Amino acid sequence: MNVRVLRENLILYSLLLLTAVLIYFAFLLGSHISPRYLWLLLPGALGAGLSYLEYRRLQRRKLLSRLRAQWGIPEMKKERDFAAIASLFEQAERPNTALDDRTWQDLTMDAVFSRLDRTLTWPGMQTLYRLLRLPEIDNLEKLRARSRAVTGFEQEKSVREAVQVILSGMEGRLGSGLPTLIWNTPQITPRHPLILYRLMFVLALFSPLLLLFSLRFFLVMVFIFQINMYLHFKVQKETKAHFEGVRALRQLITVGGKLARIDAQFLGELPAALRSALGQVKGFRRIVRYVGTESTDPLTYMFQQYFTIFYLAEVRGFYRALDFIKENRKPLQQLFLAVGEIDALQSVASYRASLDYYCEPEFTQGRGLELKEAYHPLLAEPVPNSVQIGGRGILITGSNMSGKSTFLRTVGVNVLLAQSIATCLARKYRGCPLRLLTSIGRADNIIEGKSYYLEEALSVLRVIEALSDRLTALVIFDELYRGTNSEERIFAARRVLEYLVRRNALVLTATHDLELTSLLAEHYDSFHFSERVGALGLEFDYKLKKGPATTKNAIALLRYLGYPKEITD
Repeated sequence: MNVRVLRENLILYSLLLLTAVLIYFAFLLGSHISPRYLWLLLPGALGAGLSYLEYRRLQRRKLLSRLRAQWGIPEMKKERDFAAIASLFEQAERPNTALDDRTWQDLTMDAVFSRLDRTLTWPGMQTLYRLLRLPEIDNLEKLRARSRAVTGFEQEKSVREAVQVILSGMEGRLGSGLPTLIWNTPQITPRHPLILYRLMFVLALFSPLLLLFSLRFFLVMVFIFQINMYLHFKVQKETKAHFEGVRALRQLITVGGKLARIDAQFLGELPAALRSALGQVKGFRRIVRYVGTESTDPLTYMFQQYFTIFYLAEVRGFYRALDFIKENRKPLQQLFLAVGEIDALQSVASYRASLDYYCEPEFTQGRGLELKEAYHPLLAEPVPNSVQIGGRGILITGSNMSGKSTFLRTVGVNVLLAQSIATCLARKYRGCPLRLLTSIGRADNIIEGKSYYLEEALSVLRVIEALSDRLTALVIFDELYRGTNSEERIFAARRVLEYLVRRNALVLTATHDLELTSLLAEHYDSFHFSERVGALGLEFDYKLKKGPATTKNAIALLRYLGYPKEITD
């Protein structure tokens, strides 16, 4: 390992050695033989410059090596704070067709998001989450533009890597609080009147002139420094949570400026949106150039700290930054969303590269949905299934663990991915734009004192109230009203399912109640999953078959688990 590192850095080490030798002999010979040898400092300076350029080249090569290794991997492991990831979705404007919390949870979308996410910045991660929560229903052209961008990232490696290198310039630990800073800028009342900071800045600025009269005035400078240090740390302590946000915004503007210069037609209107926003916020970097400054060189960092404290540069810049954000909220939001979408789309391209197969959705005018060989993104060895839903609903029966719930989630996730990132885990996706509504799994709400049945009844009511003549809905149910007795459950489920199929909805539901297959035969086609008892116990093929289920496995499962024969026989 050490030999390899030495070989990779041989040019850098050689340049550093040459620079050190030239500088050493310049001072040695210049002080003992002739000052003319000080001219050796010029090639020494050149060597230092070349060393820096070589260092930057090596760092870029390491970054590219890491980015290439991550491209198309099954999943990028990193910590994800979903409260922070969802903050953009929660705070930015959204239509009433946004995916609701219940459907997101039913489809286990936090886990799906983690599989999709290969973003390099917080804005990218938050924007990807927002795209998934805002499936396109009315503006399909926006979806096609995203698809073109994702395809462009797949095909044009040089552009993709240039974009990834730029995005990597934004520190991964910064930016989680940017949506709050930009969409809901905190109202921070200054601890002291702002004129006090300006006055102390002016005193600090002109205090060095006193040294022209007497060195004893140095004590005055020390006194001013102590006052300003008190003000600096007092303000920083009270507003520290927002300092990183201001610093992240500065980095966002820098990254946006570099992305705006990328020549990539497949990005569509995104570069133009960046340029438009940057034209209005270019003064921000000048305002915050001393806010949250850091340096890897401890000596440089020490002088930066003394400078920002003595002249209250960080304090004054911070309050000016908040005013700037409030006055330029719209272009800053536009900048955030454009940078975030570019990052999100390159992430989707990497996800596509990890898949065995996928397709782009085909949207139609007629009401219906067709999926061929669709599979679930979270399964290591998924079994693909096909389904077609039209004027009649789909009723799925089958025994425990046969694959009903997984199939429901497979359909729901693919519809969501089709209408958000134009990527379907299927051989074919063809259908009309759909509003997705589910009620798949729920437990008792102990905190609010709600039973399972009440939770389920409220969830189904939310689906009924969301139906409209304008938007076709895809409604997915799993075991309607399982929290009550069988007689009332079957009656209520039948009436609800008959009501829904007559409305502007495609209905896909799974049930253990075989009676429903005959009661709903007029409006629903029946399918089932099955199993068999083999040498290894219960065996499932997880394939969807026509017709209602003909087998049951509840007692067989108990027997397989080792229940006493008095129970199972």
